[in-house]
Amino acid sequence: MSEGSAVEQNQAIAAFESVIQKSEHALDSMASDIPARKTLIKRLKAAKVGLAVLQSVWQEKSFKYDTTESKEARNVLAGMLPMLGKFYDKAKQGSSQHTLIQRRIAAFELAVKFLDERS
Repeated sequence: MSEGSAVEQNQAIAAFESVIQKSEHALDSMASDIPARKTLIKRLKAAKVGLAVLQSVWQEKSFKYDTTESKEARNVLAGMLPMLGKFYDKAKQGSSQHTLIQRRIAAFELAVKFLDERS
């Protein structure tokens, strides 16, 4: 296993699963003509690629995304890190929201790192 303990790995995978679940729910409830829908679809795909790369490294699952999809996902995830950092700074220290965002940041950073290593 690389990059963290089993607990940290499970937390990173759970963070991506949560992002995917929430994004899919938001997408289902969003009207098809809303401009933000395209952004959400792009972020959802990036989260799926991020989860897949973590699972491929830690759980030896196959990675089904090509180089173009990987690079695109890497850029989307890296682009979301500053936004997550702002949310983290605004969240109350010690709150569950603070912890959740901290885990998402760590998960996104690891996914970006592993995607960089793949290319």
